[in-house]
Amino acid sequence: MLTYSVGIQNRIARVFMINPSQKHFSLTILDSFVRDQLKGFSDDLEGQLKIDGLSHTLHFVLLELVRNAVKANLKRVFFQQHKYNIHDTDAYHRGLKDFIQHYQNINESDYRSALEELNFHVEVRSDLNKDRLLIFVENNSLLHAEEELRIRRQLAASAGIKNIVNFSVEYGDETEGRGLGLAMIVLLIRDMGFDPEHFRVYHTDGKTTARIEFPLSANYIPLRERYEREMEMKSRNE
Repeated sequence: MLTYSVGIQNRIARVFMINPSQKHFSLTILDSFVRDQLKGFSDDLEGQLKIDGLSHTLHFVLLELVRNAVKANLKRVFFQQHKYNIHDTDAYHRGLKDFIQHYQNINESDYRSALEELNFHVEVRSDLNKDRLLIFVENNSLLHAEEELRIRRQLAASAGIKNIVNFSVEYGDETEGRGLGLAMIVLLIRDMGFDPEHFRVYHTDGKTTARIEFPLSANYIPLRERYEREMEMKSRNE
């Protein structure tokens, strides 16, 4: 595996070229440097797939997912610094209200050292072959049960929307923003001609992952369907 680091002082961002079909980008905060790297990441994928306009759309999607992941990590640091117990329901709600009130004034750069010290980071990965493109955005802070429920509710609501205004009016959630970012991602995936059902958010192994699947072959079996088939076969053999 060939690995190269972006040698800029105080930048916690690395790009790993595993092979021509796989890329891995690691970051701590979303600053102008990281935005540029994500743009290059998107441009490279458009060049490989030869899909006009993919880079612009993908860049927006990645920015939104990375912004959410960084925000989740910042929230965990905020909770720790202000002694809110995320596992206590009342403390969680107090901490969330406090975080929302302060979030617009939070300077991510000021939190960089705390994020590094606590090893909170975000990973962006792509895996491309002739049948599909997979994109993963992972952060290593687990979703709170209420956060997971809110995301699932927003994604379910997004599946049937035709425009962002309708979503905001009918399903907007003021808890942490109105969920418009997730709804916009669903709309953009659909506009590109792909099924937004292949956009998933889940947590496992100490990480929260947003995964987007872009089938490139009529014969491709989506990961979810493949997993369900394997579970069905396993149950039959037991």
